[in-house]
Amino acid sequence: MRALRWLPEALADLKRLHAFIEPHSPQAAARAIGVLLASAERLTSFPEMGRPWEADNDFRELPVRFGTRGYFIRYRLSEDRVVIVRVWHALEQR
Repeated sequence: MRALRWLPEALADLKRLHAFIEPHSPQAAARAIGVLLASAERLTSFPEMGRPWEADNDFRELPVRFGTRGYFIRYRLSEDRVVIVRVWHALEQR
């Protein structure tokens, strides 16, 4: 099992996504972040779950279902860890 590390940009993404949803539904905001955190944690056991990123095969992208659109987690792998690089909503251009 690999260790999980979040880059500062990915943590900022989580805060931004939560801040966007929270005024409309605090419960949905909490659930969305919970689903993203659980999905990232699952990568420690199944690191190749995500698909290789088309632009750079050193990175992978994991689609995360939530609501009608969902989210994406971009990450990279090293020998002993999963590094979460960015997180965004499916409607965002990344």
